[in-house]
Amino acid sequence: MKKVLLFGGIAIAGFGLYRYFKYQIDLALNYDYKLKDFTIIGQDGDVMKVSATFEITNKSSFKVDVTGYDLQLFFKNSLFAKTNSTNKVTIQPNSSFQIIGYGEINLLSSKVLILPFIKDVVDRKPIDISVSGAVNVVFLGIPTSLKFDKQKFNYSVDLIQDYKLGNAYERLRAKYPKVFSLLGIKPKA
Repeated sequence: MKKVLLFGGIAIAGFGLYRYFKYQIDLALNYDYKLKDFTIIGQDGDVMKVSATFEITNKSSFKVDVTGYDLQLFFKNSLFAKTNSTNKVTIQPNSSFQIIGYGEINLLSSKVLILPFIKDVVDRKPIDISVSGAVNVVFLGIPTSLKFDKQKFNYSVDLIQDYKLGNAYERLRAKYPKVFSLLGIKPKA
C-alpha cells in the first residue's frame, strides 16, 4: 500500500509541475502588445524612415529573450511599413518592456492609405494596424518563433483625443457643421 501511495504522490507532483510549466509557457507566448508611439525619423526619396515603440507585457513568471523580429505592418490590409532587427532584448518576468522598431514606409505604395487614415481620424474611429511576420524568442532556454498572420493591434481608440484635441475638435465641428457635413464627417451621436 505504501508503494501505491508513494507512486501516486510522485505522479500527482509530476503532473502538477507539468501543468505549472505548461501554464507558464502559455503565458509567456501570449503577450499583451500595444503600439505606443510612431515617429518619422527622416525621408530618403520615396522611402520614409520611421520608428515605432511597442510595449510588450510578459505575463509569465520567467524571463523571455527576444532575439529578433521581421515584421510587416498593414493598414486597411495594405502594406505600409516593414521592420526587422536582430538585437537581443530581455523581458523580465511579470513586467512590461518597450521595444523600439525601425522601419521604412514606401510613400508611393502607401499614399493610397492617406485619405482612409485621415477619414478614420476625423470620424474618431479606432486606428487598427495588422502585423504579419515573426518574432524570435527564447523561453526557459527553448528557442521558439511567434508567428503573426495579419494579427490586429489597436494603435489608438481615438487619435484626436490621444493628442488632447478632443474638446477643440468638437467645438470646431459644432461651429462649422455644414463644412464637416460637406466633407462627409457625420455629427457625433
